[in-house]
Amino acid sequence: MKELIKELENILIENGNPILDSMDVEASRKSEEDIKNSFKSLGLECCPELLELYQWKSGCDRKTLFEFEDAYKPKSLCSFGNLVAYPISAEMYKEYLQEDEYWFTNDCMVPIISYGVYEDPILINLNSKSKDFKAIFYYSPGITGENPKKIYDTIESWLETIIQCYKSHIYHIDNDGYLVCDSDAEAELTRKLNPNSEFWF
Repeated sequence: MKELIKELENILIENGNPILDSMDVEASRKSEEDIKNSFKSLGLECCPELLELYQWKSGCDRKTLFEFEDAYKPKSLCSFGNLVAYPISAEMYKEYLQEDEYWFTNDCMVPIISYGVYEDPILINLNSKSKDFKAIFYYSPGITGENPKKIYDTIESWLETIIQCYKSHIYHIDNDGYLVCDSDAEAELTRKLNPNSEFWF
């Protein structure tokens, strides 16, 4: 995991992605204890891979996640958006618990990525007893139906997909710092790296 994170950081720097400067909103509060306690407050356990990710970068703030200057050209880590700061993830999870349509909270699915639509989160499965433990899902009833659809098999495969998208020039950063994506090529690559994620098939 450490090698993947380092490779991701290097490729974001090489490609001049400005989002790297906005990914550490909780820089002063990302000790192992801080992060674990945030998830414990939800009755959940932060898996080691997610802990490592948040110790690297604690995630983006609400403005970066939900207030785009240009909705069609967001500044983002990947096509699905940005890493949600772990305290914001906890707040979103608590709010989802209050709404019946967000039943996925019963399955220990917690927001991890956002592409700007609060109501349609990208979730990580933190149920250690689930066959999909640590897989990442997309929830958007208009696209996925009532059930979240798996989009990345694991946290590691998500990071590897991002890295390979940059290496293959499927992702690039334009002159204004916005992510540009070749969607068809991304889908083809993501299928190969995430063979158990039904969203891409």
